[in-house]
Amino acid sequence: MRRALGALLLALVLLPWYRLVAWRGIGPSAEQTLRLGAQYFLAQWAGLLLGVALILVLSRLLPPARVATVWDAARRWLVQPPVLRVGVTLAVLATGLSLTISNFALNQRPILLDGASQLVQARYFAAGLLAGPPLPDPAFWEFQFMTRTPVGWASQYPPGFAVLLALGLRAGAVWLVGPLLLGVAVCLTTLVADRLFPEDRETARLGSALVAASYFLAFHAGSYMNHALAGALVALAVFASLRALDGTWRWALLSGAAVGALFATRPLVAVVLGFFATVIVWVGAPARARFDWREWTKRLAAAAGGAAPLGLAVMAYNARLFGSPFRFGYEAVAGPAHGLGLHTDPFGSPYGLREAVGYTSADLLGLSLDLLQTPLPALVLIGLYLMRAPRLDRGTRLAAAWALLPVGANALYWHHDLFMGPRLLYESAPAWCLLVAGAALHVIRGLPEALPGQVGGGRPTGRFTRTGVAATFALALGLGVAVAGPARLRGYAANGRASGVTLAPPSVDRPALVFVHEDWGSRLGTRLAVLGLRVDSIRAALLGNTTCELERLVRARERSESGSPASAGTGSLPDAQGREMRPLRELVMPSGSTIRTYTGEVLTPECEREAASDYEAVLALPPLLWQGDLPGLGAHGAMYVRDLGPERNAQLLARFPEREPALLARAGGNELRLIPYSTGMKRLWSME
Repeated sequence: MRRALGALLLALVLLPWYRLVAWRGIGPSAEQTLRLGAQYFLAQWAGLLLGVALILVLSRLLPPARVATVWDAARRWLVQPPVLRVGVTLAVLATGLSLTISNFALNQRPILLDGASQLVQARYFAAGLLAGPPLPDPAFWEFQFMTRTPVGWASQYPPGFAVLLALGLRAGAVWLVGPLLLGVAVCLTTLVADRLFPEDRETARLGSALVAASYFLAFHAGSYMNHALAGALVALAVFASLRALDGTWRWALLSGAAVGALFATRPLVAVVLGFFATVIVWVGAPARARFDWREWTKRLAAAAGGAAPLGLAVMAYNARLFGSPFRFGYEAVAGPAHGLGLHTDPFGSPYGLREAVGYTSADLLGLSLDLLQTPLPALVLIGLYLMRAPRLDRGTRLAAAWALLPVGANALYWHHDLFMGPRLLYESAPAWCLLVAGAALHVIRGLPEALPGQVGGGRPTGRFTRTGVAATFALALGLGVAVAGPARLRGYAANGRASGVTLAPPSVDRPALVFVHEDWGSRLGTRLAVLGLRVDSIRAALLGNTTCELERLVRARERSESGSPASAGTGSLPDAQGREMRPLRELVMPSGSTIRTYTGEVLTPECEREAASDYEAVLALPPLLWQGDLPGLGAHGAMYVRDLGPERNAQLLARFPEREPALLARAGGNELRLIPYSTGMKRLWSME
């Protein structure tokens, strides 16, 4: 079984299966996967070839005694101290790395809409509200990952992470939440590793150190992603289950509670890794004693009892906001196509067996290089280890299950995203780090320090030595930590500044209504949502129609007497579902705004005006919303709203006469400034 898994892992990362994502056409997700998959694939093979060459060179040049001295010093630092001291030290280092990323690269702001949506929800939780009030004119605030519910305006995400963010907001240090969670996860992983590998402390401690050094984990923890909480909860559940093996049933209660909190944060992860963290850990752990049926009953009941309160609370939350205990916000926003299985995804793209293989291959390629940012592909080493090791101990088998189960589950899920690495595999990353450590040490231990042909006191004349392999691995890790990781960090920082999502808005000293000019496609998507379309229908409409055609359809619907806005997620817009047979092309303006059109299309005056308003610059509204006054929250600061043109804006101005209107604009490349409303409207919307 393990050899088959190793061979499958190698096949998925060494062969270009990622190209299967374009088997039935190239949608937005496939385009990203093809582009990044090709980069990962070439980088992987280049790293492999360079790594082998470097091993050959260092095996001949490095005296074994010198490298052994360095390794002995590192080994003493890792292996000799008590496990808790090592865990706390590594946790501090990981937290510091994530804080550095959050403060100096991301400016303490989310870089993805996921974080922005949950921060808006956290603002309402912090005020003691389940959701925001019904929006007076939704088009000025609505965005993709928020939805209007019977209770009010709410995020599509389960409430678990937003609750912690709310506590951070109340404490005035919301930017600390993710990095601290990463520190907790690293400390718990260190404790877990010592119990998984009781006879191999080198593997346990080295694997824990790799978790602390992972930029992949630190990036997400520093950017307000709920994966940080999910990762900490998985580590807590595994640790508590391991303690339950030789402790009381109360540890099983804690493990179940962690799984319940995980269900309130990332439900699919809770189903997959929650089962692993309890049942599979209890079956396969290197424990001192095995359970009899009474102990099994007691601990399973305790785990279920620990998970039940939070699980039931999430179901009650779903029922109140989304109409059913089993209906999550994802489905309320994007429709049933958001669920698991092989079917058409919410973008209208087919997701079948070929696509599942292609996206899974791309995820593993990305993880292989992004996990530690090293030029040596980590998953190739692990695949070889699974195939070649004479046997795997119980700890390694559990680490492999922890790593591989989410891969199989995500293969049945249409959503795959490689920005900042394959983040849907985040919660399994600690297990991959433990496997990397075990595989590396297995290779090193299996080689002689000096091959036959080495003259006493001289240098080896053979091919591979323990010294050459160990030095190559150490250099690759050092390159990842000191060069590749910071370079990737600079890229994220530049991306955030270029898009404006990490720029700090200017402060105000009086109540203000600040209009933010988003791109035409975003304005159209919001107006379609207000008309009652779900996200899946909106995406189909945006992809299948020219931008001007869709503008005319939306205007007609908005003006019609029978076109009053429906409740969110229930309506449809005739003729807006897309005309897939027509070849459309995209025109990109200097601002980055994109217009879909076809050769020879003539824009109406209304469309020309919409397009011209985007020409110079556009900004994203969602990352700004949580930083200002929100509907129902705050009355003395800046309330950020979407610019929909002076005529539509007039309705909102009349609703908030006490607020001074202004337009948010760029001041140079890396700053935002407020300009008078009348000046801004003339600059953007005047056709003179």
